[in-house]
Amino acid sequence: MGRKVRLFFEGVSLHILVTGINQEKIFRDEEDYAFYTELLDEISDSLHVDVHAYTLMPNSIHFLCSFDHKDLPSRFMQSLGLKYVSYFNKKYNRSGTLWQGRYKSSFVEDKFVLQVMHYIESLKISEHSSYAHNVLNKEDAIITTHEMYKLLGNNNKDRASIYKNIALEEDMVAFIEEHLNRQSITGSPEFYKKLESIVGETLMAKKRGRPKKKKEERKREKKMFIKLVALDKETHKLLKISPLADLKFAKDLSFVPVLANETNMVGEMFPVVFTTDEKPALVALTALGKGNLAINAEGKYISRYVPAFLRKHPFSLASTGKNKDQKAILIDEEASCVSKTKGKQLFNKDGEQSETLKNAIKFLTDYETQNLNTLKIVKIIKDSGILEDREISVGDGEEKKVLVNGFQVVSREKLNKLDDATLALWVRKGIISFIDSHINSLSKIEVLFKLASQNQQN
Repeated sequence: MGRKVRLFFEGVSLHILVTGINQEKIFRDEEDYAFYTELLDEISDSLHVDVHAYTLMPNSIHFLCSFDHKDLPSRFMQSLGLKYVSYFNKKYNRSGTLWQGRYKSSFVEDKFVLQVMHYIESLKISEHSSYAHNVLNKEDAIITTHEMYKLLGNNNKDRASIYKNIALEEDMVAFIEEHLNRQSITGSPEFYKKLESIVGETLMAKKRGRPKKKKEERKREKKMFIKLVALDKETHKLLKISPLADLKFAKDLSFVPVLANETNMVGEMFPVVFTTDEKPALVALTALGKGNLAINAEGKYISRYVPAFLRKHPFSLASTGKNKDQKAILIDEEASCVSKTKGKQLFNKDGEQSETLKNAIKFLTDYETQNLNTLKIVKIIKDSGILEDREISVGDGEEKKVLVNGFQVVSREKLNKLDDATLALWVRKGIISFIDSHINSLSKIEVLFKLASQNQQN
């Protein structure tokens, strides 16, 4: 398949992502960060490239830049890449490329520029990013202020204060990541039409505009819930709930989210892996195609431990408004365990929460806390560069059939190459124990094949 032709639109900023080959670290110490930062300053200045935001991470780099000529993006990235690889290979006595193929890029409509800048700077808040300039109003010779940023106020101090408080909602993060990964345009349907009139060809992908949620998240919610609504003491004063009799609501899930502290128990039966998203999650693989092999025909989970994600049903938590710490309790009104005739009341006669509801809310909040802790651990592991892509397949050559892909696992070889200080810290924080449980669980891929075979025979 030929390479995708890169388009160019003068005056439209470009979101760029470059990653290290096989998740290899491209910055190993402060000297590496300093050298690349100097290169970025020097080359952006010599080529007259406007850098509006950037973040350097251990194994990837994000930019938001503006270019005044169609050849500049490739020249800019090639100059940065070649000079840094020459320095890096000489310093670490290695050879070959450092980059995972060509860089990814997405043109960004002006109305989304500030959100993309926020996204880039939120990936890793450190001195190796434009966060200090755009949020804290500190000098950064690399940065050229974007026109949309200038509109925020009359001076840099006011602009930084307003910019800092711009909300970056989950649906916007999904929107940005989707278009960057697809290398399509981060813009509205109207913006697509405008650019299509310029180039004389169709640019729109199958989906237009800003999505409310990631595809997998929407797909999962559609299957997990029938009618998810905010719990209200007036509307639901007569509502009752019974213990979960079955898990058929999750029968179509091909994976189940997992908390770090339950990896050992979940991993006794199913492989626990990392998703390949920009912000990866921890999941248990429970299918080799369609159908959740962890749930039998009667809706029972086949292992002794049921993941907390499933035990939350029919409840869920959602942020309200701009305050992400303020949560609303949601309930699936049409779940099989919810009714007005049987089970335990959610609200007492005086409208106060019953013990049943209080216990459910405690479970939800505890889950939320553990989930945030899991995401932090997963981020630490991803940033260390020790994850590698994996797939589950059968056959070889032309007969090869991929059953499951789009997940990553920890490379024991890369793990062992981490410095002693990092490994010692990870031991103290329990991260090594978690990784051991994860790696041990990978042997359970065979369990999936056995279960799939049994299902075919039944």
